[in-house]
Amino acid sequence: MEPESENGRPLSWPAIIAVAVGVMFLSAAGSFLVARMWRGKTVQPIAFNHRKHVRENKIECSVCHEFYETQTFSGLPAIDTCATCHTEAIGKSAEEQKVVKLVKDNGQVEWHSLFRQPPHIFYSHRRHVMKAKLKCERCHGDIADTVAPPVRVVKLRMNDCIACHEARGVATDCTTCHR
Repeated sequence: MEPESENGRPLSWPAIIAVAVGVMFLSAAGSFLVARMWRGKTVQPIAFNHRKHVRENKIECSVCHEFYETQTFSGLPAIDTCATCHTEAIGKSAEEQKVVKLVKDNGQVEWHSLFRQPPHIFYSHRRHVMKAKLKCERCHGDIADTVAPPVRVVKLRMNDCIACHEARGVATDCTTCHR
């Protein structure tokens, strides 16, 4: 028996194929849009409150990101850094409870990098922070005022870097940044 349309007439094979192709197209388009919407979403194991630590408690960036002044990378804090203050709970935050438990269990926080560059790009935190005297906010925005980590990976585009280099009179030839 052939499939019928709403008015009771049989559907032709071209109509059936057109409907199937339409459904596949809509399904693929929906999947594409969902993937685009969620691409780069990163959830940290601890919802770190930068505002509490940096603004309210006046902890310097170098306490947790200990390598940004001396290396090409900034580094992410080990649990030993957190243990300086969090061997016992200071407040009532569920996130702090996670940290205290990790400290007591000698665990580690598996942080996920949010700021990435492709492997063919050379970037040095030391060069930008110490030599160029750029503040963290220049590339990382108002991260010190956030109460939870961003969930999207931040990608600096080449035009962002070139604009900054040009504004400061720094070389923009390809080999400055590209390997």
